[in-house]
Amino acid sequence: MIKLFISDLDGTLLGMDHYLKNEDIDAIKNLIDLEVNFAVASGRMDHDIAEVLKRVGVTGHRISQNGAFVYDLDNTHIHSKSFEIDIAKQVMKFVENEPMVKTVSTEDKIYTSEHNEWVDLISSQLFQDVIVESHLVDQFGEALPPAKITLHGKEDDVILAYSRIHKEFGEELDSFISHESCVDIMPKMINKGNGIKALLNKIGLEPNEVACIGDSFNDLPMFSVTPHSYAMSNAHPEVKAQAEYVVDHVHEAIEDLKIKGLI
Repeated sequence: MIKLFISDLDGTLLGMDHYLKNEDIDAIKNLIDLEVNFAVASGRMDHDIAEVLKRVGVTGHRISQNGAFVYDLDNTHIHSKSFEIDIAKQVMKFVENEPMVKTVSTEDKIYTSEHNEWVDLISSQLFQDVIVESHLVDQFGEALPPAKITLHGKEDDVILAYSRIHKEFGEELDSFISHESCVDIMPKMINKGNGIKALLNKIGLEPNEVACIGDSFNDLPMFSVTPHSYAMSNAHPEVKAQAEYVVDHVHEAIEDLKIKGLI
């Protein structure tokens, strides 16, 4: 039986302009009524996840920044990981000429080195503004512990940047195309799958008691944790190929679990 349902945010539970489908909200609330716990696993900040849970009207476990930070539904800290400062500076040096906006996330804030129209667009899709810090890399350390580096731009640039980053740092870092418009760069072994494993170890669940849904390449480590994985129908074909099932909406995945007698 499923005891935990995990959802990605962007492109899955959360649409543009923070849109949430009423059918998805109702289905998640029904899960809670059936004593199935809910969790969000996202590349977004923990602050964003908490805000979405508030809007849905439920409490839930939180796996943020692709697994860099994990909290249970009682807000107990389970896991966190940031970059080693030297490697973060190497990455920023390597990507400085990429034709993309570079942001750096700590646990609770997002920074960039200069303002432009892309920064405004990024801020509009978050639950907080991106902070402009002209001497960003110089602040790496205790004042600004980098947990995630993200490149934002056009899809073709994203694909090329991902290829170059993976070739240069593949042995030292993990990188994901988390959306068609961005590449996330993370410390090694930081991904949604390992974040979920840390959560399961803490709350005492087995992988076959978990179901998950997502739409991007950063969801693939999450799919590998459980046999009950769902991809959104608008996901990249390679993402859909790694999931057990494909659906159009979150509430359809929940309904499918009910039909199968797993909830």
